[in-house]
Amino acid sequence: MRRALAILSLALAAIPAGALAAVDTAAEARAAQVEALRGEIANQIQLQAYDLLDELVYGWLQQPVFPIDTPVVLADVSAPVGFGSGLQALIETHFTSLIIKNPATHVVLAHCPQCSALVVHSGAKGTVVARGVDEPEALSSAGALSGAKHALFLDFEVEGSSLVLRARVTSLQPALPIVYARTLSSSTSSPALLRGGDRLKSAAEARQEYLDALAGRSVYLIPLHFGLRSYASPPSGSTAQGLIAPLFWLEAGVEAPLTQARAWTGSFTLGATWAPMSHAGWMAQVRVARLLSGTVSSLTLPDLYGFVGASIISLNGSTALAFSENVPSIENIIAADRKTDPHAIFPALQVGLELRVKNRIGVAVFLENLPTMNSPSIGKYLDYSILQFQTFGAEVTFCF
Repeated sequence: MRRALAILSLALAAIPAGALAAVDTAAEARAAQVEALRGEIANQIQLQAYDLLDELVYGWLQQPVFPIDTPVVLADVSAPVGFGSGLQALIETHFTSLIIKNPATHVVLAHCPQCSALVVHSGAKGTVVARGVDEPEALSSAGALSGAKHALFLDFEVEGSSLVLRARVTSLQPALPIVYARTLSSSTSSPALLRGGDRLKSAAEARQEYLDALAGRSVYLIPLHFGLRSYASPPSGSTAQGLIAPLFWLEAGVEAPLTQARAWTGSFTLGATWAPMSHAGWMAQVRVARLLSGTVSSLTLPDLYGFVGASIISLNGSTALAFSENVPSIENIIAADRKTDPHAIFPALQVGLELRVKNRIGVAVFLENLPTMNSPSIGKYLDYSILQFQTFGAEVTFCF
């Protein structure tokens, strides 16, 4: 024996230290992989359990167990072996939330501390020690039922690759008669498609809502803009007349997505403005917008877009004089001689933000740069030396 131990010691001593370290590293890597796999399986089991609970409560909404609000004790929640109390706590929390958000099930969860505690019942046939829910006679004699006459049991088991929920409601009587029972499996039940805890619906209803949303979401849109452009007043020391009245614009055109997810869109619109005894005008505009609130436009939540654009604006009437230089232009002199309205035409560059709701209604604010504008009657809202913004605008959009 001593000789064998000596030989083993010499053999271990002969193994290089690097080889032993490599063995330890490989074992740690395998342990990390096993732990990551266990966490992934636990997450899948939790999601499947939530789906089964959603399906159970949805069934109660369609066919309630009780015709009126009835106190029920959540007697027991059992999780698959190996998942422990953590999964049980998650299941109980989610189920309680579902019951509170869906009062139409007529199930009212009642608090009963003695139902899960051990009780002792002595009678002619002997003494019984059991949980309160298993001994309704003892609970009743102790007056601990708190008005609840029914108990709910939720049992989860793993069978193959499926998770099975067995739910049953028993009457708290000595025989514990079952008044409701249902078994659900993750392999046969419908997943909770597009539904929240406060709006449970079947898979068919969720799919129909999705198809309706897609059907109402055409590729091309016709935007109708109601816009207002306000021009900055000249500096306080200027002798030029300022305070140009805001111009109201009505614009319509076509808008198309540049990507399938509507992350980029482009539009072309034509607009018109008119005010009695003041001006009439037209505008042509192109825009490119980028989605800022995500990578894909939402079917249910508002989308925030940033956009840039370029316009050409033409005005006729007395308002056009405010967009000309101090020295009358040849066109204005000829117009005055012929007793026609003054005319002004100029380009504009836009940058702004737009909030779209379900791709149907939008609200936008923007700033405009007038690169060729030298009129002393128009000031600047923002001045960045090489880039000035003379116009502030707002729009309300309806898309068809």
